[in-house]
Amino acid sequence: MKDRLQELKQRTKETEVSRDGHVSTAETEEQGLFLQHAVIYEREPVAERHLHEIQRLQESINSLTDNVQKFGQQQKSLVASMRRFSLLKRESTITKEIKIQAEYINRSLNDLVKEVKKSEVENGPSSVVTRILKSQHAAMFRHFQQTMFTYNDTIAAKQEKCKTFIFRQLEVAGKDTTEEEVNDMLHQGKWEVFNESLLTEISITKAQLSEIEQRHKELVNLENQMKDLRDLFIQISLLVEEQGESIDNIEMTVTSTKEYVNNTKEKFGLAVKYQRRNPCRVLCCWCCPCCSSK
Repeated sequence: MKDRLQELKQRTKETEVSRDGHVSTAETEEQGLFLQHAVIYEREPVAERHLHEIQRLQESINSLTDNVQKFGQQQKSLVASMRRFSLLKRESTITKEIKIQAEYINRSLNDLVKEVKKSEVENGPSSVVTRILKSQHAAMFRHFQQTMFTYNDTIAAKQEKCKTFIFRQLEVAGKDTTEEEVNDMLHQGKWEVFNESLLTEISITKAQLSEIEQRHKELVNLENQMKDLRDLFIQISLLVEEQGESIDNIEMTVTSTKEYVNNTKEKFGLAVKYQRRNPCRVLCCWCCPCCSSK
């Protein structure tokens, strides 16, 4: 009888090689088929549009913050001497820019609130776009609010400096005037003390008169600026009240979640306790080798 063991081994190797080649070809075809049907995620035009608007609004807030800082630096250099006209003109330009920027930012924040509410209706409160808009609005609103508070404090400090200067000039000139009378003059507009007819009576020189009149003009401008700020702060307070309701809702959700977690912990504890007392577990223990050894 002929020994055909070597022939069988050769045939087996050929079969394995042909099978491997078929499998690799099939995998290559499947891979190519998968690549042709690959899913491509496109950018969301809605989110991208909102991000561009948010970036422009953030740049406006940063520019407003820079102008407020410049205005504050100018007030630190306020001295008792007569200020140059160029400095006053530059300060007036900055205050106008601050007013225009603040009004624009306030309108943009209100529009962003409307976009948030619209996104909640269309996409839901838990969607990515809605959460991005909410977080960005909260951060920019807080930044804008802090900037306006700083500007308001700077204006109030400047007003106090002007009051102190006028009171000191009148006192030095020999006019016995109390601080209350100066405040009344500021609020009621009684500026007869600056008339030429009173120069001989209170011995005020023309230089001193010009100095006091200059401070008076600054105070008038400050009052107009504070009136404009009052309207902005009223709108900001309304936004704060709206955010307060959202904070209350978040607090209630966190509280309910905490109670749910505590209840879940108690249930897990009972489940562990019942598992230890499971009768099936006690019966199976008799089949263990440890019992037979005893």
